[in-house]
Amino acid sequence: MKSFFYSLLALSVAAAAAEAQVGNDALDAATRKHMAERDAANNPAPESPLRLPLQDRAREIAELAYNTWRVSHSNGGNLVAWENCTTRSRIRKVRNLIISQRGQYPQDYFREAQYMPSLDHFTYVGSVASCEGRTLAATYFGKMQLGEKGKPEDAAFVVLLVQEDGRWKVDQTRFFTLTRIPEVRKRLLARDTKVLLEQDGFHPYRALPDTPPLCPAPQLIGKIFVDCPGREIDLKINGISMHEFYDERRADVISGGLRRGANTISYTIRDLDGKERPAMAIGLFVMPETPGNTPVCVYDHILDGSDTAKSGSFTFTISNTQIASMNPKFKGEKPEPFHAVPLKQKPQQDAPQKSAPAAPAPPAPQPR
Repeated sequence: MKSFFYSLLALSVAAAAAEAQVGNDALDAATRKHMAERDAANNPAPESPLRLPLQDRAREIAELAYNTWRVSHSNGGNLVAWENCTTRSRIRKVRNLIISQRGQYPQDYFREAQYMPSLDHFTYVGSVASCEGRTLAATYFGKMQLGEKGKPEDAAFVVLLVQEDGRWKVDQTRFFTLTRIPEVRKRLLARDTKVLLEQDGFHPYRALPDTPPLCPAPQLIGKIFVDCPGREIDLKINGISMHEFYDERRADVISGGLRRGANTISYTIRDLDGKERPAMAIGLFVMPETPGNTPVCVYDHILDGSDTAKSGSFTFTISNTQIASMNPKFKGEKPEPFHAVPLKQKPQQDAPQKSAPAAPAPPAPQPR
């Protein structure tokens, strides 16, 4: 379990800039479908239906909005232009992510924004609408180079739009390779719009996106690391930072960060039907801001495959000693993180035994 926390930090640092821009949807199709079904079950309001709009008009809307949004990133970026053509929800998410890492908004966003392809290099397939025509997903087919050294591959490029204040705005884009789904590739190439209704990766929002609360500047930069095979976890940290994890390993920046003294975390853990449930772990880390210092784990919840996962609400304290222990010259005894459940002791036997998951070790720091 330790190695997971080391590797995940490296991934999260590399992905931080990508998260801060309107880029790839982080959730795969199965995850989006599951969460949509869960939200529908928890919310009795009917989900907005999908429909195929007039394609010529939908294409005109999508390309005008996307091209305007793309131009707003040119020459170092134009904040006023970008905010005028980007949804309020996305603007707030971008801002919160940057502020929570003590970055500069909006400078860091425009500095790290990913490549935004010209639609001239793609073939328009079609669009799907929802929310009584207030959300739209326009899908394009073409060659894209996924990764710095990768070869161009057949890919779908999806632009998600929302109508706000009487105009269409970009929320985010999705792109994914079609190598492993040849039948979908074939139908997209044939401009079969029915496949857009059948595959949820091509769907628009079924509800208008909520705008998250404005987070404060962090006292301490924090990250949450989760490994939850066979489980789904919803979390809230300090009443501000909300996270969803579904049968995955992932690291998230904590919106608003952590603070010295009392912090709170609450979460629900649900077992997924038909999935194996080996060991799981949740870890909260204070991240170093001084070169040479290392992260410190201040909270963990670690279970092995034989344990029953339980939800809960906890208050944990971040002490000055924990912060001081981030310095490699720290001479005292390393303080333990708050354990949501007691750690199991390793069996004292001569023969090698499988031990319970170890407490997550601090990941190796990465340059900011």
